[in-house]
Amino acid sequence: MTWADPWLLLLVPLLGLLALGRWAWARVQRRRQAGIGAGLPAHTRTVHRGREVLRSVLLWSGLALGTVALAGPRWGSGEMTRSAQGADVIVLFDCSRSMLAQDLHPTRLETARRKALDLLRVAPETRLALMPFAAVPVLRCPLTGDHEALREMLLDCSPDLFPAEHGYQGTAIGRAVTEGLGVLNRQVERGQAVLIITDGADEDLEAVKTAATKAKEAGIPVCGLFVADPEKKVSLSIDGKDEVMASDRTTIDTLATATGGLAVNATLDDADVKALAEHLNRTVSTRPWEERQRIVASERYQWLLAAAIGVLFAGAMVGTRRGLTAPRPGSGVRGPGSRVAGDR
Repeated sequence: MTWADPWLLLLVPLLGLLALGRWAWARVQRRRQAGIGAGLPAHTRTVHRGREVLRSVLLWSGLALGTVALAGPRWGSGEMTRSAQGADVIVLFDCSRSMLAQDLHPTRLETARRKALDLLRVAPETRLALMPFAAVPVLRCPLTGDHEALREMLLDCSPDLFPAEHGYQGTAIGRAVTEGLGVLNRQVERGQAVLIITDGADEDLEAVKTAATKAKEAGIPVCGLFVADPEKKVSLSIDGKDEVMASDRTTIDTLATATGGLAVNATLDDADVKALAEHLNRTVSTRPWEERQRIVASERYQWLLAAAIGVLFAGAMVGTRRGLTAPRPGSGVRGPGSRVAGDR
């Protein structure tokens, strides 16, 4: 068994200590009340001690079960099947340092990440792969319909993946497209496309030409999303020097024109992503797909949470009062409104 948040289990013994402290405090209070006559049977006859104890046990047990459920117990294994009808798209995500420029709020990189997440929302039936790149491309996530996994991978995409001191910074779009085509060619029976999210152009024109030729021969359109504001000039401190972060969509325009794709500028809303999704729906064939995912540890908190709610509800419904009965004649207990000799 594993736990999502095992540190929450430390609260269980704490709840036990709190319950014990509550019981000890109640006992002290009863003794104090007995000392002034408040604890006499005539005054406490409406309280059912057994029910009071049962109510406390249920409520504290429900809190303990709820805490264990919040810790996220996991055990067992299984398989989950995902199926839908869509296309395969590999997203080439630019992680060069120029993506840290702030001509788009808050940065080009954050805008690109948000746009990629919008694509997951707009095209939920599409299988996606993620390949961040700078001077070199790296396959981060193979083709999958698990969009939650893709979201996690996108959060890790940054220039830190490509250290400049090792020569990994740059904007090698042509090389990234060629590598991306190799990933897509493993699923040749499906409709396929390449989507480049970038702010710059590739200076290696020969690599761009080669990538365009291969994509056209394979019948795979290359689309582009340009994440920069060409009307703004922004600078960024690179290796201690302020450098102007130029933006250029020439490369994605060239690739899109040569392969039948579409290149658009990033917009404030999701119109850009919707335009790309509509273009893919028109030009890329969509076919049914199915994939199996093995779940090593299944979430099991639901059962404990349901038990906790049931126990808490039962505890809240337990009454601690007895039914009131009229005092018996000669019992010495005065009923409401009764008077004895000497009362005025």
